[in-house]
Amino acid sequence: MTINDDERTRRTADVARVRHSTELEGGRSSDAARALQDAYARGEIDGDELVRRTRALHGLTDR
Repeated sequence: MTINDDERTRRTADVARVRHSTELEGGRSSDAARALQDAYARGEIDGDELVRRTRALHGLTDR
């Protein structure tokens, strides 16, 4: 998957907001979750794949 610079900037900002929200609640994403978020921001996976892999990481079944 190839994304343009604008999309990469948007995704990077989305990831930063998610991480900040988690930190405001006193948590921190695991290194494995952060690696998935980073792959999403770089355009290596799309949003659906990010959700699927994150759910699998935490042992959650598919919807």
